[in-house]
Amino acid sequence: MSSESTAHAARVGAAVPTSTRSAEADPNAALAAAAGQEPLRAVVVGAGGMGRWWARVIHDSPMTELVGVADLVPGMPEESIAQSGVPDPSAVAVGTDGVDLALEVGADVLINPTVPVAHHPVTVKALHAGIPVLGEKPVTETLPEALSLMAHSELTGVPFMVSQSRRFFPQVRELRRFVAAHGPTVLTSAFFSLFTEHEGFRAQQQHPLLRDMGIHAFDTARYITGTDPIAVTAHGANPSWSVYAGDATVTCTFEMAGADGTGSLFVYNGSWNARGLPTYWNSEWRIGAEHGSATWDGTGAPVLGTEDEERTRELQSALEQALATPEPDQIDASIIEFATALREGRTPLCEVHENILSFAMVEAAVASVERGTRVVIDELLEEARAEAIAAELDPDARAIMQGWGSVREALTVR
Repeated sequence: MSSESTAHAARVGAAVPTSTRSAEADPNAALAAAAGQEPLRAVVVGAGGMGRWWARVIHDSPMTELVGVADLVPGMPEESIAQSGVPDPSAVAVGTDGVDLALEVGADVLINPTVPVAHHPVTVKALHAGIPVLGEKPVTETLPEALSLMAHSELTGVPFMVSQSRRFFPQVRELRRFVAAHGPTVLTSAFFSLFTEHEGFRAQQQHPLLRDMGIHAFDTARYITGTDPIAVTAHGANPSWSVYAGDATVTCTFEMAGADGTGSLFVYNGSWNARGLPTYWNSEWRIGAEHGSATWDGTGAPVLGTEDEERTRELQSALEQALATPEPDQIDASIIEFATALREGRTPLCEVHENILSFAMVEAAVASVERGTRVVIDELLEEARAEAIAAELDPDARAIMQGWGSVREALTVR
């Protein structure tokens, strides 16, 4: 880690993160523990829809203070600040370059909800400036760029977390706990159907549903089941009434494996084209495991089941009690996890190494649709590494990627 990065860690009151990640912060407990602590000074780069949501969350959270907003479009930072709820908008700095602004105002963290094409340059610049980054999904625009970011995070030693907001729903955490006690899983399915006619860049994307929504379900499946992807077979459809240039209806079958090598299947069906009977944005889930099954409609309490009726009643009662106390979720909980991890000197949930396989699932599904064949995840990762090495301008980051025994090995040896 550079001296600049170490100095930054000292400024935010955190030890330099180690390779061992403890359990993520409990949102309510973390908020209580933060009482009396100085909030982390945050700059948000990007003042579009997501950037404005982040500006509000940063202001509302006792963990953080909004000290700056940057955007290339004149007037956008001021509009984002005005809607954030800060009592004195003039006290929040504005600029066009988020990293320069963060350095100017002495920010502790950078929040990066820019468009995907900007994720790589903004994050690389911030990491080399010693500023921890909390970025929006996807980690970046392409898998080679994602591996480059992973290398730069290793090179600088500066924390980089990707906000996978679905992990922070308490229902998802309870499903993960159930699977841990009743697994391994054999078949998990997520069904998403919500008639949506996006405008802008999504309308012209070749794989808008996969690239915008698939990552949520894919990351959630990994988190709930404790498995990682091995291969995928995917198909897309583009009906005549679709407003999208690319497929906004997809079906994917992923071959997954647990840490012990136990295999399972994860099936994702999603559509922005079908009218009527919409699902929630979180999809509808069914999880089948060796000692029990669970369903979740994406918004209420999951339904649990085992072959023992009395045990099932006990499990359901305990789950409902656990969900009875409201707690922050989505990006509200994401910022709590990020800030708490920095304070505790641990690696946050959704750190870039942990996120790569979720992003690889998206890109592998895209490749399967385009190639019309089964795609092996490790083969795609190695193809991406070769491209990343060829494109990398930083010789030290390039050497890190060249030194990985394999990409999958590099993802797990932390």
